[in-house]
Amino acid sequence: MVRLAGLDGALLVDEDRRIAGRGGYLHRESGCLAKFTRSKIKEFRSLRRGIALDERRRIADRIAELIQSVAG
Repeated sequence: MVRLAGLDGALLVDEDRRIAGRGGYLHRESGCLAKFTRSKIKEFRSLRRGIALDERRRIADRIAELIQSVAG
C-alpha cells in the first residue's frame, strides 16, 4: 500500500511514510490506481478533502513510476 499525505495544501505520495498529519492509503495494483483515477467520489474521507481529477492522475502516475523503479 502507498500512503498519501497532505503537505502545505498539496497531496503527495509519502514514500517513506514520514509526512506528519492525516494520511490515506492506496493499493499499488494498476486496477486500483485506475479506479482511483476514474473515481467520482467528492471527498477522500481519510484525508478530509477532495482530490481533483488532474491531481488523482498525477498521484497515480507517480505511484506507477515508483512501481517501475522497484521492478526494474
